[in-house]
Amino acid sequence: MMKTAQVRVVESMEEYLPRAGERRIFLAGGMHNCPDWRHDAISAFRRTWSAGTADRRPLALLSPRRVISGPSGFNEAMVAWEHRHLALADLVLFWFPSGNEARPEQPIALYELGAAAATGRVIAVGVEGGYRRRPDVLAQLRCARPGLPVHSDLLSTVSTAVEALRDGSRPLRSAS
Repeated sequence: MMKTAQVRVVESMEEYLPRAGERRIFLAGGMHNCPDWRHDAISAFRRTWSAGTADRRPLALLSPRRVISGPSGFNEAMVAWEHRHLALADLVLFWFPSGNEARPEQPIALYELGAAAATGRVIAVGVEGGYRRRPDVLAQLRCARPGLPVHSDLLSTVSTAVEALRDGSRPLRSAS
């Protein structure tokens, strides 16, 4: 019987201790005023990481979740946790879901995407069709990362992330 690869989830404010050989993906993207897409992403990673390959390394999904401490929702410890774990990730998956049309921008995720794109980080990007800032994300990535695939659905974004970590060629690091 073939052993399947382990997938574990490390959520905000949990202390992360890397395991030998473990690959790490940070789940960046909309957190406020949008659906809880991370639940679906985690399910998709659990299905695809273990399927159809001889690579059985464990995978850690670094998954921020909303942690509120003050009236504005700002939490400095949460920001520090995200900053640390973004730096630890082998790949950052960005997902921009459509959501609350009154406030759909997801400014922190847009900032993180800009920083990652400018520095050459390995990224996988998806932008749902109804996301109001979709044209901006596409235009900026055409400038910063020409040839980078930008997906319209979460499953394709997850699949691209899995392929990038598995084949080791890091195809999402720089322009084609």
